[in-house]
This record gives sequence, C-alpha cells and structure tokens, in this order.
Amino acid sequence: MKKGATAIAIKCICEELGLPECDEYSQDWAYELPQAFRTTVSLSRYVSTYSTRQNDAERVVLMQLIMDVANDLLDNEELPEELWEDIVELLNNRRTLHSDLIEHWVLEGETLDDAFALTPYVRRALGMP
Repeated sequence: MKKGATAIAIKCICEELGLPECDEYSQDWAYELPQAFRTTVSLSRYVSTYSTRQNDAERVVLMQLIMDVANDLLDNEELPEELWEDIVELLNNRRTLHSDLIEHWVLEGETLDDAFALTPYVRRALGMP
C-alpha cells in the first residue's frame, strides 16, 4: 500500500464513496478498481466528489481515478460529452497540481497509434499538439 498523504487520501475516498481499499500488494489503486466502480454513474460521482475536496492529495487521487475511468468509458464509446467537459474544467482549474497526470495522458511526442483512447481528447482540451 502507498504511504503518507496518498494512502490517507485513498482511505478517505474509499470510505466516503464505498470503494474497495487497496491492500499491501496494491500499487495502482485507481487502475485496480473492479468494473462495478468504472461506470458513467460512478464517474459522475467521482467528478462531483472532486469538486468538494479541499485536500490536494485527495484531488490527485480522485483525478487519477477520474481519468482512468474516463479512458475506459471512451474505449467503450460511453463517455458523455458533458461529463468530459466537467473533467476538462477540473483539469484546467488545477493544471499545475495535475501536471504529472496530464503528462501521463498526453504522451507528448508519441503518435496516437500507441496512445490511450483519451490521449487525443486531453491534447485537444488542454490546447496541446
């Protein structure tokens, strides 16, 4: 399990949203959540919850989850445009906080052939080539 502020943030988010907590063998909590927590309804809850956070560690944890679930939904052509617009607004409002995560999804310098489904959306939304 992750240590420090991230572990505390994950625990708080899991308790509040009723998500399964990671165990001592988990490395990528957001990516390991079962499919039942990766739906459009779930994503909407994560976005709403993010908007109420005052803690940056919780915001980072939630945005990791939001982006991964959005990518999954986009893979299945189930990401509503209005929900994506809400996510873009959150990213733009705290672009510095999420710079590492943005870098992960943008894949700067890479072709879209090997990119995530979400990569072209993130690039366009954030005004990147």
